[in-house]
Amino acid sequence: VDEKRCSSVRRSRKKASDNDEVVHVRARKGQATDSHSAAERVRREKINKKLRCLQELVPGCHKSMGMAVMLEEIINYVCSLQNQVEFLSMELAAAAAAANSVNLETQPSRSIPRASLQGGNLAGRENYGDATASTAWSI
Repeated sequence: VDEKRCSSVRRSRKKASDNDEVVHVRARKGQATDSHSAAERVRREKINKKLRCLQELVPGCHKSMGMAVMLEEIINYVCSLQNQVEFLSMELAAAAAAANSVNLETQPSRSIPRASLQGGNLAGRENYGDATASTAWSI
């Protein structure tokens, strides 16, 4: 079955080539001869534009570098940035934990008066026998 398909394709190609003369045109430098070449050229231009952008962003990348060396330099730079982010995140978490523990240690324990919990008029006051004294912390 495959041989029949191949032979029929060959015959149809031969008929098409006999009927149509194909003119081979050599393109000038920088110009494409067909849509595939033009699309490929546009793709390469986009890649080169993005690489130039990366060269400007990454310190140590020079225009004289080869593409492989430049990509290696960019990969190393991104890895170092990831390591820095991880390290700084750990530092921040440790600092936040230390700040929380300091806040808990420096806050004195206080008793909440029953009147303030019940919505009474003595909110923020503690009773000491017959006298009433204001507390330093209001609730």
